[in-house]
Amino acid sequence: MLQQTDTAVKRHNCLNELTMQSRLMTEDENRIGKKSEWFRLNLTGPVKNFSRTLCQLTYITTLVIKNNNLERLPAELGNLTNLVNLDASCNKLQSLPATIGDLIELRALILNDNKIVDLPFEIGRLLNLRHFNLNDNPLSTQVSQLYGDGSDGQIRSMIRYYLDYYCACSKFFLPSIRVVVAEQKHIQRKQQRLLLLSLRLLIKV
Repeated sequence: MLQQTDTAVKRHNCLNELTMQSRLMTEDENRIGKKSEWFRLNLTGPVKNFSRTLCQLTYITTLVIKNNNLERLPAELGNLTNLVNLDASCNKLQSLPATIGDLIELRALILNDNKIVDLPFEIGRLLNLRHFNLNDNPLSTQVSQLYGDGSDGQIRSMIRYYLDYYCACSKFFLPSIRVVVAEQKHIQRKQQRLLLLSLRLLIKV
């Protein structure tokens, strides 16, 4: 029990130190206009929750979080826009956040031995992806067919499929969002007019 507590404390201190270093690096870049040293972070062990503190370390290029008990990844993962390699294998992940599509520099995504069934269509934005491991996941029939044998050619075809789907959905949903927003504004203006009319009637009375 004491050993587990000690391990947790050390990991917490490590994350705090990395966060501080990341902030200092940002200040250095702003001051001298040069890129600072990039990070590789390896965090394995019986971790169940992905700390959002990690998502503040925007200079990480390689993140290894394999062999944990992670069930989900936070949406803030998309903040790690310099990430090139992500290894989240051997966890209990059931899905990926849509913000995975923000990791446009990603070249290797290792997700074998999880519980993933479907993929977000934002995965199609990962045009630089060269190595994608989805082995030993309970993939849906569609995803399994797209993934195939996981070869380079198969992965490229898979990314193109999701990119087409992403673009099609974006074109479909964006106009709908604009209509909803316009309707909401119209309702708000109507409510404001009714309120003003009510106030005027009260004043006259």
